[in-house]
Amino acid sequence: MLIVLLGIGFAGGYFTRDFVSRKRRAEARRWREYMQPDWLPAAAAANTNEIALPATGELGQMLDRWESRARARRAG
Repeated sequence: MLIVLLGIGFAGGYFTRDFVSRKRRAEARRWREYMQPDWLPAAAAANTNEIALPATGELGQMLDRWESRARARRAG
C-alpha cells in the first residue's frame, strides 16, 4: 500500500512539474511577444543533407564544419 501511495505521489509530481513548466513558458512567450517562425521553408524535407538556412553563431558554424567533414569522409 505504501508503494502505491509513493507511486501516486511521484506521478503527481511529474504532472505538476509539467503543468507549471507549460504555464511558465506560455507566460514568457506572452511577455516577449513570441511569434512562431514562418521563415522556415514548409516544403523542405527534414531528412535531407541540403543546407536550408545559413548557419549563424558559433554553434551553427561548428555544425557546418562537422557536416562538411562528414560529407568529405563519405565522398572520399
